[in-house]
Amino acid sequence: MGDYDAIVIGSGSGGLTAALSLARAGKRVVVFEQHQLPGGYSQSFSLEGFRFSPGIHYIGQLGPGARLRRIYEGLGVAEDLVFLELNPDGYDHVIVGDERFDIPKGQQRFSERLKQRFPSEAKGIDGYMRAVTSMANELQWATPPRSLSEAAMLPVRMRAVLRYGLLPLDRFLDRFTQNPLLRAILSVQAGDHGMAPSRASAALHAGLQDYYFDGGWYPQGGGRAIPDAFVKQIVAHRGEVRLGRGVKRILVERGRAIGVGLEDGTEVRADIVVSNGDPGETWAHLVERQHVSARLLRRVHNLKYSVSTLSLFLAVDMDLRAAGLDSGNIWYNRSSDIEAAYRLGRLDDLSRVSEIPGLFFSATTLKDPSMRTDGLHTVEVMALASPRAFARWQGSHSGKRPDDYVRLKQHLADKMLDAVEQFVPGMRDHVVFSSTATPLTNMHYVRATEGAIYGAEKSLRNLGPFSFPVRTHIKGLYQCGASTIAAGINGVTNSGLAAAVAALGCKEEELLTANQTLRARSAEDPESWRAP
Repeated sequence: MGDYDAIVIGSGSGGLTAALSLARAGKRVVVFEQHQLPGGYSQSFSLEGFRFSPGIHYIGQLGPGARLRRIYEGLGVAEDLVFLELNPDGYDHVIVGDERFDIPKGQQRFSERLKQRFPSEAKGIDGYMRAVTSMANELQWATPPRSLSEAAMLPVRMRAVLRYGLLPLDRFLDRFTQNPLLRAILSVQAGDHGMAPSRASAALHAGLQDYYFDGGWYPQGGGRAIPDAFVKQIVAHRGEVRLGRGVKRILVERGRAIGVGLEDGTEVRADIVVSNGDPGETWAHLVERQHVSARLLRRVHNLKYSVSTLSLFLAVDMDLRAAGLDSGNIWYNRSSDIEAAYRLGRLDDLSRVSEIPGLFFSATTLKDPSMRTDGLHTVEVMALASPRAFARWQGSHSGKRPDDYVRLKQHLADKMLDAVEQFVPGMRDHVVFSSTATPLTNMHYVRATEGAIYGAEKSLRNLGPFSFPVRTHIKGLYQCGASTIAAGINGVTNSGLAAAVAALGCKEEELLTANQTLRARSAEDPESWRAP
């Protein structure tokens, strides 16, 4: 195998973005992926003929001129992608006990709908929205500072962040409302960053809510459409994506990365190495210890990772639209105690769990009606779970785990179905396929430390300037992914672009030169886009 200009380790959205950016700049790029499917958490897979995309449920910032859309258009993948807009009248449906609230597209519509539902809370709702919008605008301006003079202006330009942003979300809400249902509606989307309201900073939550104010989209064809489009363009620019080729170590000589050693013993050389692995994978396994400072090793050793999940994949022979469902997601909680779902996610023993207090529900065939034409629907249900609850089986092999592991999965799947029955009565009787994944599944297929879905937990010590930098202390070695700029597909895509910019010493606009237009259609009106 010949040498390359750049090697990218891992084919998550961050790694593929870095690889395509480097390839578009004329670099000879190779991506090494240990799994047989590209995409990391963006991948799709098939089980008994049913396709699932566990890491992509909706994407924001795809409206005209929005940041993520500009990246897709500028990198030349837009023409290979079609995005389906989720129900603009309720891209997220919040069900709290017997109460339901539909979060619509548009910050103003969201605010007005809240005030219609909670007229006595109008003043607090307006104050909350002003604070969220101010913090989100300030964070966008400050990420990253483009000069020393701009950095010096941060205290002046970030007044809302300094006033509110460091508060935990629940204390931030205290300033605007004490209504339990309203507080639950405003905080339930915390599942998209993985921090409980008692621990999430208000700034983190504000950035997340602002990201979705313009609605949500789903890639036609499922999550795999995104890595497929990137791989196609990487190959078109003379790059390579090697699947089933795990990297064992990053080669370092005299303080500089010079390539990688593969698990089969092959060594491949390059002047640029980008790791899409999380900090535990990169610094505890890939880089030999003598090249890592004691301070960095301590940080990685003590690093807390984000939440992990139980994932229930279902196929049902039920008319989901007749049951009242649409393309919008469902955030379900048995009560207004949003923290309960996070307490479940910290339990070390799940064998005695009697109920699931909260979960996320996505009917993918309602988001993309072209996925199936036989009347069956695929559904993905997510609840939080600690990797410690499955630690005893970590040494077993995927697909050959012990019977007690299988029994625990079945127990938890039954409890998740019990919760689904609260808002889709009768679904249990229509299940024709079921499979359950645990944090061990995430570790196996994505090499995510502790099965984390968002990399390092998004506490203040891992946010913004305190997150892991894309440029490392080792010359020629860069990192991207959910533990750097931000989590979620928007964050990791930006991190991959930032890693390429750092490696090339250029401006990002020099890489976003393709002149394409992203196609968007309505998930709720498939007749408007189906071929005649």
